[in-house]
Amino acid sequence: MASRPLLGAASLCGIALACAACQPAAAPLPARVRISVDGAVISPAKADGSQWDGMGVVAPGALTAIGGLLRTEHPVAAAASVAGFAAEAAGAGTEPPEPFGSAELFVGARSLGRRALDRSGQRDTCTPGWKGPPTWYSVPLTPDVHLSGELVDRDLINDDFIGRFAINHGHLVAALRARTVYPVAVDNQAAGQVLFVWIEVWPE
Repeated sequence: MASRPLLGAASLCGIALACAACQPAAAPLPARVRISVDGAVISPAKADGSQWDGMGVVAPGALTAIGGLLRTEHPVAAAASVAGFAAEAAGAGTEPPEPFGSAELFVGARSLGRRALDRSGQRDTCTPGWKGPPTWYSVPLTPDVHLSGELVDRDLINDDFIGRFAINHGHLVAALRARTVYPVAVDNQAAGQVLFVWIEVWPE
């Protein structure tokens, strides 16, 4: 005969498994989606701490504060906090960039097209938004779908490269389930000068 402790453990395991089975399953993913790139959050300083368009440097404390905000667990809260802080830093004379660029969507190695990330007259901002927004329609939501892009600071003489970013299937699924404009953290990519990219993913 099994001992009481073993029977109790078995009962608890059975309850746990039953509770897990009662959890609602995630909704099935749609076969095709619409994907938009709405905007970005850019660091108020280059990787070396210098201003985008000025001759000085950004106060180290500002960059330390942004580093702390990036560790906020909830991505929307982190992006909103960083965006607000970057905008405040821009207003304090840090000479922010004039961001433009492009993004291209792929399924495996097959391109579904490149879109411009730009807005006429947009100047001096760490939180750009792009006209349109740039959108791809009827995109198959397969595991190998991914988006890559790059941003540049438009200058009078020589444009400054801001950074590249990559958005994968997991990011797209998270945005789809969020059912809102969703921030993808990309601060750990390239030089870390692009902090977030805002995307939307909707079923078709």
